Amino acid sequence: MNPLELLWAALATAGFAVLLELRPRDLPLAVAGASLGWWIFSAFRIAGDPAIGYFAAAAAIGFLSEFGAHFLRRPAFLYMVCAILPLVPGSGMYNTMLQSVRGDFPGTLAIGFATLQAAGAIAAGLAVSSALARLASQVATSRRRRGGTPGDRENGDEPAGWVSAK
Repeated sequence: MNPLELLWAALATAGFAVLLELRPRDLPLAVAGASLGWWIFSAFRIAGDPAIGYFAAAAAIGFLSEFGAHFLRRPAFLYMVCAILPLVPGSGMYNTMLQSVRGDFPGTLAIGFATLQAAGAIAAGLAVSSALARLASQVATSRRRRGGTPGDRENGDEPAGWVSAK
């Protein structure tokens, strides 16, 4: 993998973040997410499976965005939108339309399917990571409200609403 690719991904994300008027304090997380995502995608692309690379990169960006948003008290969507930009299969969309205009139906289908596969993998990676991060957040919140898990208490007191098997 060319290290300049990470730089270009970071610069494209920084430019897009400035265009979307992201606050300067939010910029490093978006840029780090884009660089991490492109690095993961490049590693899987070299290994030979770009669809899994898109999924893994989008999942990593999603986790980083969700946890960063939790600590910075900002919406995760801000970081996801900016960081996912380098992964968007724009050339696939362009080439699909180009083949369609040229009348190459088999080429249109092949490139179009690969583009849809990439877009679906990105969407699935973001959805899975967001759902898992929110589930982890809800579990942590419920444990804080209850005062921990039942095994954490030495005195045997049950929290309100806890049904005991005694």
